[in-house]
Amino acid sequence: MTPAVVVGEGIAGQATALALLAASVPVVLLAREPAAHAESTHRHDGIDAALAEDDSPGRHLDDLVAVAGEPARPFLEPFTEAAPALVEWLERLDIPFERTRRGKLSLSKQAGSTRARSVHAGSATARHVSRRLGALLDKHEATGALQRLSGWTLIDLVLDDSGVARGVVAQCFATGELRAIAADGLCLATGGHAGLFMHETLAPASLGGATGLALRHGARVLDPARVSSHPFCYRAGGFVRRLPRRLEALGAQVEAGLLDLSKIDRAPLRQAVGPALEAHKQATGTDAYSEPVVVTALPDRTLGGLEVSADHATAIPGVWAVGGAISAYFGRATFEGLPLGAALHGARLTAQAIADRRGAPPGAGVTPLFEAAQKRAEARLSEIVGQEGDETVLAVARDLRRGAAKGELGASLEELEARARRARLGDGSLCANAALRLWWDLEPALELGRLLARAEGA
Repeated sequence: MTPAVVVGEGIAGQATALALLAASVPVVLLAREPAAHAESTHRHDGIDAALAEDDSPGRHLDDLVAVAGEPARPFLEPFTEAAPALVEWLERLDIPFERTRRGKLSLSKQAGSTRARSVHAGSATARHVSRRLGALLDKHEATGALQRLSGWTLIDLVLDDSGVARGVVAQCFATGELRAIAADGLCLATGGHAGLFMHETLAPASLGGATGLALRHGARVLDPARVSSHPFCYRAGGFVRRLPRRLEALGAQVEAGLLDLSKIDRAPLRQAVGPALEAHKQATGTDAYSEPVVVTALPDRTLGGLEVSADHATAIPGVWAVGGAISAYFGRATFEGLPLGAALHGARLTAQAIADRRGAPPGAGVTPLFEAAQKRAEARLSEIVGQEGDETVLAVARDLRRGAAKGELGASLEELEARARRARLGDGSLCANAALRLWWDLEPALELGRLLARAEGA
């Protein structure tokens, strides 16, 4: 039986794979990094749901729409209805949510929300969720229903003559192997393209190559320049890291670039964000409980992304998308308690849609299509490995990020595209794998760059 392919092993990818396996659909889970290193597992977000007696899905919906805008309502309404059951499911997975003295879930109120509806497991809710999902996936892998390809990157989509996605081409960074993988249903759980704007912010992130690939093959991308900022970013060890936004709800304020937590009661502070503050101390050597933290607001999450239908299908037949890769739930802005829940909710919708569609006619000439796609990838790989000259992939990617962050791509895009065509990997050392990974992202990221440049000129 031809499996479904899920690209990305963050929380959205893990949840989609699990939902597919629950529907008796075999899965290939393709991911650059194992789940422990996925961006979504390092978020401090909780999950919002209307659980209090004075709350309701309708009130939850009103709060979300007031922030995101009316276009997001068709996606947010079913989510708010499903959110309480999602929290109950996570409880059954033994996520260690914070509780009151009577044993009930402790609900916190976010800035801008009319009700207390955020549940957290300290500052590591996402990490706990990812670990539980990963443990369930391990059991399926042991039975053979799931095949994990960790350390592999998506290179291209394989479409038949009718424009239907039939699989992917991927590369293993450990061995260099290129492989065409057939798929009866493909889900992109690859996260957003926030890395395209991070020339001096967080640790190097994806340029949005998967989104660019989908765009190249006919998907639509909405609001690619819409990016939210994180207010509590601090620099340490050459990178920029985050403190939880939950600090806002606890009364934290920033004045003149300094975050002062000394006036907040330490007991709730330690319970809510203690590990994050300890990580800050280890990274900087300063105690955030008593010393002001130098912070700044920096790009953090894309609100735009792939356009999808109600069941998360993209405009490419046979391709779905979930999590940070899509724009559907976020609109103009979003609450921190939404992305995790939206990823889990979207995973179930996507898996059901793929399961319902399976068994579609395979189409004629699919095997030659895979062979041709793999040969094209091999030719491109040979080209980049043999490239000589002063231009490097890292330099082009850096300048692409800088132009996107400053809204100045229109003036430099043609030059960046020309530089990308002649760029080499670098010095050929162990860094070459990282440069190669970036290079596979670079060309499709330039597809997104064209959208950004058109938006600049509009």
